[in-house]
Amino acid sequence: MTEFVSSILGTLAEKLTSSAVEEIQLVCGVKDDREKLKNTLEMIQTVLADAEQKQIKDKAVRLWLSRLKNWCYDAEDALDEFEARALWRRVRSTEHLTLKRKKTRFNLSTDVHERTIVPRRETHSFVPASNVIGRNEEKERIIEMLRRWDDAGARNIEVLPIIGMGGTGKTTLAKLVYNDERVKEHFTENNQVWLSMPLEFNMKNIIRDIIKSLGGGAKFDDYNLDMLQNDLRNLVRNRRCLFVMDDVWAMSRKDWLELIDLLGGISRGSKVIVTSRNQVIAEIMGIVRPVNLANLSPKDSLTLFVKHAFEQGQEKNHPDLIKIGRQIVSKCGGNPMAVKTLGSLLYSKNNQSDWEYVRDSEVWQLETDILPSLRISYDLMPSHLKQCFVYCSIFPKNYMFMNIDLIQLWILNGFIRSSGNNKEELEEIGQQYLEELISRSFFNVVAVNDTYLLLVIEMHDLIYELAISVAKTEYSNMKEWKQDISQMTRHISFPDPIDVSKDELRDCLSKLSRVRTIMCEGELGSSDSDAFFLETCISRFKYLRVLLLEYSSFDQLPSSIGGLKHLRYLGLRNNQSINKLPKSVCELYNLQTLDLGSCYELEALPANIKNMINLRVLIITTKQQRFPESGIGCLTSLRWLDILRCEYLEALFDDIQSLSSLRKLRIEECPKLASLPQGIQNLKALEHLMMAKCESLRLPEGDSNEPGSMSSLQTLVLQELPALVSLPGWLEGSASALRMIEISYCRKLSALPEWLQNCSCLTKLELTRLPELSSLPDGVRLIPTLKLKISDCGELSSCGEEDDCGELSSCGEEDE
Repeated sequence: MTEFVSSILGTLAEKLTSSAVEEIQLVCGVKDDREKLKNTLEMIQTVLADAEQKQIKDKAVRLWLSRLKNWCYDAEDALDEFEARALWRRVRSTEHLTLKRKKTRFNLSTDVHERTIVPRRETHSFVPASNVIGRNEEKERIIEMLRRWDDAGARNIEVLPIIGMGGTGKTTLAKLVYNDERVKEHFTENNQVWLSMPLEFNMKNIIRDIIKSLGGGAKFDDYNLDMLQNDLRNLVRNRRCLFVMDDVWAMSRKDWLELIDLLGGISRGSKVIVTSRNQVIAEIMGIVRPVNLANLSPKDSLTLFVKHAFEQGQEKNHPDLIKIGRQIVSKCGGNPMAVKTLGSLLYSKNNQSDWEYVRDSEVWQLETDILPSLRISYDLMPSHLKQCFVYCSIFPKNYMFMNIDLIQLWILNGFIRSSGNNKEELEEIGQQYLEELISRSFFNVVAVNDTYLLLVIEMHDLIYELAISVAKTEYSNMKEWKQDISQMTRHISFPDPIDVSKDELRDCLSKLSRVRTIMCEGELGSSDSDAFFLETCISRFKYLRVLLLEYSSFDQLPSSIGGLKHLRYLGLRNNQSINKLPKSVCELYNLQTLDLGSCYELEALPANIKNMINLRVLIITTKQQRFPESGIGCLTSLRWLDILRCEYLEALFDDIQSLSSLRKLRIEECPKLASLPQGIQNLKALEHLMMAKCESLRLPEGDSNEPGSMSSLQTLVLQELPALVSLPGWLEGSASALRMIEISYCRKLSALPEWLQNCSCLTKLELTRLPELSSLPDGVRLIPTLKLKISDCGELSSCGEEDDCGELSSCGEEDE
């Protein structure tokens, strides 16, 4: 609970020194009240660490923290109101005068400091099979069963259930089997399907997922169940497949038999691996005796703990810590998830008192469905990480997060605070937060895309349950519209809003008033419901900061949206109907992210977009032929600009050089875009430039008119640019900063510039399908940090990544 209070108190103190509040104090003479409030906030901050520990067992302290949290929300809303509308009266609330007196009742100490243990930071950490402890016997048994051809079976498909309590490693074991080369060879890779199962069994969605994985048609969202069944039968006929149904919670015998019938044409020897906590699931689905995952032995538990708590071999230098670690591990009951999280928590912490604190925590004594080890790991996180973690509870179970989207949501809710380093961007600090959460095992990295700086991450189901348990009443994930909802809810999501009536909408939304986040993915079921939902959200939630409406179907936004003066994030990605934005959108002066990606019917951006001076992220898909001058170029706060799938776009805007803060520019699938404005070469802050699938695009030639042009560029990606002949001279300014270059499918590119050999920081140069390219600048291969990858580039040869350029392999000619 203190994670929000601690974080927001710092934010409130900052807001009290803002120019808007200073102006109010001069006009209204409230300087003394302002100073008293600042002093009170500082005093409260000093006792929060003690309150965090005592509220676990002390109901009075817990109630005080709850009231303090609500007051903090209201105080922040009031100060935001000052900044947005200069309304001074809200700041004169006298409630803060009672807070100092209330805290003395609970004997809270100012000597207890927030205990934070900051572990290593791992950005792209995939755990290899060698790091999985104590499951080799089960792995080999399952692989043997999968490869065995069972002609005697009554069906063509056998089921292998893996059963165990949460955190025992069911999914990890299934992944080890799924990715084993022997298994891939037996089934062939395109005959393997991984299904992350939802909480409720949904036949239609499962069939869709199977069809997609097996390479079926991509456009079947409008198919009815019968059409999907026909496609599935045709796809699986005479194929030997492996299906993994991960984390099955609920399934009836009827559902299972129906699914098996749909796979009736599949080849004998096909297998299904099912992971579940529920033994009944195994009885419903399993023909083969299930693999019941036991807890790890004490020896294996300690080995796993040491692997996460120390760098390899360092444990030998700390026998005193190993002794305490053995006691900690004994409390984990052999649960791998518990052991792993506590090991990660204590990584690089050599202070014995920190280890003793974990061992002796009162949390071990609590009766709760949440593993005590996970709760301890959460309690010992810094408050800024707690707040970011808890926010993830509004997403649905098994959600695949993208780092860039999640970090933006953290920023726009005020969870990311500047470190005091003026050169460090909020996005960079947010990435550090995310890396810390990954290193603490609160997220798993699923996929990495270095080209687009993307991480795809997910939460283990036990971690997700932890997030739900600590989120309390402020966060709500509405799995169904009729469920109870607290009036104190501030952040809410509707992950599956199909076929919702106006009455259900009214009943739900009428209970809420001070919502800050609304997330709704999908159609509500009718145009009336869509319109009512939008109008209600806009009229009721005037403090709304995030409005995310992906895959929605409404064709326009109400003009009243301009009244959301506090809105920071407006996401309309993948709306296939909206054709126009109201002029009032440009009155959202606080808006920092506007996502219009894949809004294919959008005719144009609003004319006065230049007024949205706080925009940091702009993602565009429109039908317009060119962007007007004095429009996007006026958005001097812009950090990230994506121009995607603009089918008719022929030109950008000549004042692009005015985007002095722009760090990422991505232009993709704009087939008629023939050229870029000359000013692009003067984007001195640009770090990442990506251009792809633009059939007519040529880059402007010539050298930069200004010194230091492109001096910050770190990533250059050029893909499928058939008109590209050479790299322009103005890119030479980036030679000292470039770290990654990727060029592919550029048929006319015949040479790379000589300055490329001066890119001393270059770590990756990837060249693919460049048939006219026959040589590299002489010194490129001598760059010590470079990993060079070349394929299908005429006679150009590549050195392997692991042989230090010792062997050269010739690439074949490009296939026509």
